[in-house]
Amino acid sequence: MFKTVARSGVAGIAATASDVATLTLLVKLFGLDPRAANVPALLVGAIVNFIGNRYAFRAANGGAAQQAVGYSIVELVALGLNGVLYELVLRVVPQTGAMFWLVRLVVSCAVFLGWSYPLWRRVFRPKRRPSAQS
Repeated sequence: MFKTVARSGVAGIAATASDVATLTLLVKLFGLDPRAANVPALLVGAIVNFIGNRYAFRAANGGAAQQAVGYSIVELVALGLNGVLYELVLRVVPQTGAMFWLVRLVVSCAVFLGWSYPLWRRVFRPKRRPSAQS
């Protein structure tokens, strides 16, 4: 299980790097407003994360369309959890406001470990092959 968590973490790092790189390219190279560039960059990151997690869970031979639907549902809820928990921590512990980036990292990590990863294990579960019976 540790190897799967590590591979999934690497997929997340690659997705974040892709997201930030796309955002930077769209803003700096193509002159888009950062708000306009946000959604395309997030989509690139989500695609990289989806592909990376298919590898992380060794589910590349599963049904990609069904996995994409499940992944999207999990990630929509994760987005909501990240937003609500981030806001909650900043309200309940106002002195953390100066370290907003640390709050973001801790909340994101908690949502990944408590929500996304456990559900991705179901979404990316390799299909069982029928056993040969005598």
